Amino acid sequence: MDIELSNKLQHHIADLMWKAKDLDAVQSIIKIYGKDAEVVLHMMVAATYDDVNSTDLAEKALQKFRLSDEI
Repeated sequence: MDIELSNKLQHHIADLMWKAKDLDAVQSIIKIYGKDAEVVLHMMVAATYDDVNSTDLAEKALQKFRLSDEI
């Protein structure tokens, strides 16, 4: 999963979070940048979760069941 960020600020925040040494540093970024930082963090976590658990593959399998339910 690729993260599609909305603006330059979110790109900047993502760069800062990527370089953060620990969770305390990430929390500091969130305190400074607020909601934009929370959105970026959630997007980064979702992308990582997707990569680790191959949720895109699960979605394809679920889609087959959804289509068969409609028939």
